[in-house]
Amino acid sequence: MRSPSPPQASLEDVEDDAGLFAGWDGLSPVQRKRRLALYQQRVLARSAEQEKAWLQARMRECLVNDKDEQPRTARGL
Repeated sequence: MRSPSPPQASLEDVEDDAGLFAGWDGLSPVQRKRRLALYQQRVLARSAEQEKAWLQARMRECLVNDKDEQPRTARGL
């Protein structure tokens, strides 16, 4: 007899991704699907955060380069 699936909120409390896969062999297909979906959400969220940080760094870099180029243009006139 299978134990009832844990509520989704308790899965979100699992800190590390490895914890989502603990006891994988004993999980029902529905429980596995839930855990994989949560893992996918986490991976996409981390990816989005990394992309955001990269874009912010590039924007700061462009702003600094733009400020550096403005005086040269004004002096060249």
